[in-house]
Amino acid sequence: MSAMSRVLSGVLAALLLVSTAVQAQGEDEAAIKAVVADFHRALAEGYRDGVLKLLMPNAVIFETGYVEASREQYAAGHLGADMLYAATVQREVVHREAVVSGDLGLVITQTRNTGEFQGEPVNLTNTETMVLRRSGESWKILHIHWSGHEPSAAP
Repeated sequence: MSAMSRVLSGVLAALLLVSTAVQAQGEDEAAIKAVVADFHRALAEGYRDGVLKLLMPNAVIFETGYVEASREQYAAGHLGADMLYAATVQREVVHREAVVSGDLGLVITQTRNTGEFQGEPVNLTNTETMVLRRSGESWKILHIHWSGHEPSAAP
């Protein structure tokens, strides 16, 4: 094998490795987006166990100024209201991005929420940040931060 053939073989091997890494990165990003979508589907369907199985035991949730420092605190606190809200308010994903670094992933989502909740009109732009951690072969949610405002309040 000539020197040029060895160089070309090395370059092709490197490109194959990079291509494989990029493909795996894309698959991980799709996987964490799917976990976030599954979480919201479980909320909207009132599937409590489905919501909780997607959260790590030590998940921390920030919601409207409140902190729930574990899956159990969330289950005993805001989960019921969140399921009711998700079942009655229309949620449209406006933008979603995901990035993965090793066993950690980040999904940032902007939504538009409209409808009525407990007799009050809802018209909110929401921002959601979820941090996920690989747990064996699957991804689980480690942290959620939700915030929202009326569209007219946007800067």
